[in-house]
Amino acid sequence: MRGVLLALAIVAGAGIAMSLLVASRRDAAGAQMRDELAVDIERGGLAGLARAQARARRLLVADPGDPTAVAALAFANAVLAVDYGVDTAGEIQKLLARAAPDPARAQGETSMAAAARALLLLAGGDPDGAARVAIAAAKVAPDAPYTLYALGRARARAGDLAGASRALEAALLEAPGFTLSEVAWAEVQLDAGEAQAARDALSRALARAGEDPRATLLLGEAERALGLSAGDHAICATLVAAGKKGGTPHWPPAATLAACELAQATTARLTGHRGEAQVHAEEAARLAPAEPRLLARTAQMLAELGPVDWAAGLLERARHLAAADAPALAWAEAAVALGRGRTPALPGGARPANPETRLLIARAALSAGGVGALRAALGTFEEAQVKHDADLSLLAQRFVSPGDAAGGGGPGGGPDQNAADADPWRAYLDGLRAELAGNLPEAAASFGRALSGHGDACRAAGEYVATLRLLKRPENPAPSLTALRAENARCVNLH
Repeated sequence: MRGVLLALAIVAGAGIAMSLLVASRRDAAGAQMRDELAVDIERGGLAGLARAQARARRLLVADPGDPTAVAALAFANAVLAVDYGVDTAGEIQKLLARAAPDPARAQGETSMAAAARALLLLAGGDPDGAARVAIAAAKVAPDAPYTLYALGRARARAGDLAGASRALEAALLEAPGFTLSEVAWAEVQLDAGEAQAARDALSRALARAGEDPRATLLLGEAERALGLSAGDHAICATLVAAGKKGGTPHWPPAATLAACELAQATTARLTGHRGEAQVHAEEAARLAPAEPRLLARTAQMLAELGPVDWAAGLLERARHLAAADAPALAWAEAAVALGRGRTPALPGGARPANPETRLLIARAALSAGGVGALRAALGTFEEAQVKHDADLSLLAQRFVSPGDAAGGGGPGGGPDQNAADADPWRAYLDGLRAELAGNLPEAAASFGRALSGHGDACRAAGEYVATLRLLKRPENPAPSLTALRAENARCVNLH
């Protein structure tokens, strides 16, 4: 009997030892996965966030109450909601319900969950509420970068670029490798007009964390703003091909595809292909999710190319998600107003670093102050910025050095008929030149070819009607304005 009991005791001991060994190995594997999860969050980017989601979910399968996994998954989902417009609100809310504040938890976990709460409010269009949550959490854990990152994102959407920069810089001081903060800081610099600083930061982030669509697309913005050739075409081609194949839901994110379309629209316009630019801009508008900066930039591009009512709709969506005086929204509003035939005062303060802002400044100067104001506006741009923008170059040729205008003579010479027929905006500029030269028949003919398909079509309509009256022509211009009514129903010259 004693032998049997001894044998049972040995078996039981061996079982306990094996259980402890398995548990220790499981704990070691879990600890390693948590370390890897922290690295994924720090590196950020689309791939890093996707890996963080996968690791956190694996940890939650093993332990549904794992606080590190709950906080990390909520944070990764919240970043995807803010940066990419991905609808993760439902899952975030469920996770945060399990991550109620607990003094016994590590500060990193608590601050990450608080940052997720702030970002969830931000994604829902409440930047002030997001800032309050982030500030309160930062007071509890001042050395945690997550809440500082959330605060920076909230301040940027509230239009406080200086405050956003300070918060994101503080996050980088606490965690120099926190790529999410560096990329967000670069975006703020772009909106503040500091393209070179943005380019330097994005180059560092990509060198450290590897290829990332969001960082690469922002780098393309910076390069185009500097008059350089952008290097985002390859990654966009890959992403668009992946999107066409389908497969994984929400991949690539709609915001990434829309940003690629917008980048292609900008490149096409810069090289003088306005029709192609409009095709890409409209595709961006169809894709654009709930990301206000992207919505506003797409709206500005559309208002510049002709579909002003569509642009106004996108801008209205953006206003539900960010402050109206956030730079991207303020400049888009000016573009819509200019497209409707008004003469808006351009936003004060920061001028976003992008070619569309420069073109808007030039167009607004021409409409408000004529050729003299246009010349002054063009004089504020660098030579390379004008040279590498087909539309700015055309403005300079037509009104600053008209004798050098490609395909056209001076004010008394004939316009480039074929180019004007293909590009209604060029026809509009030719109409203005002919009008300045006193050649009203030629002005009327040019304005008549410029009544839709560009951001100054409303103004062209006003000039067309006025010129016909001066010529005492009995023509009824109403049928010619049908296309304008379809794309810009609130044009002031339609009423």
